[in-house]
Amino acid sequence: MTDVSQLDELTETVSDTPLNDKLHDEAVAEYLLSHPEFFLRQPDLLAYLHIPQSERGVVSLVEIQLERLRHRVNELEGNITRLVDIAAKNSDLHALFSQAQVKLFQTHNIYQALLVLDELTTELNLEYSLRLFDSMDDHLFLDRREFESFRVSHMSRRSVYLGRLRKKESEMLFEQPPQLGSFVVLPLGLDRPIGVLSFSSADGGHFQPNMDTLFVEQLALIISRLISHWEYSREIFE
Repeated sequence: MTDVSQLDELTETVSDTPLNDKLHDEAVAEYLLSHPEFFLRQPDLLAYLHIPQSERGVVSLVEIQLERLRHRVNELEGNITRLVDIAAKNSDLHALFSQAQVKLFQTHNIYQALLVLDELTTELNLEYSLRLFDSMDDHLFLDRREFESFRVSHMSRRSVYLGRLRKKESEMLFEQPPQLGSFVVLPLGLDRPIGVLSFSSADGGHFQPNMDTLFVEQLALIISRLISHWEYSREIFE
């Protein structure tokens, strides 16, 4: 084990050695990387190694290591906090959408389903739009050919669109769309397209292409199945 006197002797020896004989930075770095157990064999050196820093003057290697560890711990704690927040938000969303799904299964027509969507989007601080290609209701009708142009432009690679829309596109889906908002657009239908379900936010960054769409896709699937069931039931009774 190296004591203080040995360290002083080593320092004096290195200082007296000609420059060409001194170890180069690369050689020292390579040696330490190749021999990670070096400081286990020479633990006293850690207490005497000091690193000059412009902000704090001269500090020991141990202090630098501790500072880096504290910084890393702070980063990890921040990541954990963010993950907990995301988990809590996902849990809240799951609860809201689950309640909406239960209520949808209790509806008997599209207008009752719209009331469920009203309640859900109010809780989420969003607006929604439900449009059907073959509806006799002008408030629900959407021209199939008009939406086909949108689908080819925005949904050729993915069945769900998230992001901003041009004014003409947003007005196709919403009566009063937010001017600088963001949107999620989902097709409705099982075997064939029957309409479109959309959500909008006044926040232009709320809906982004990398977002998970599981909850809204499940909602669109349930509404599609319900519409199919209502149509089938009407045909049977008629």
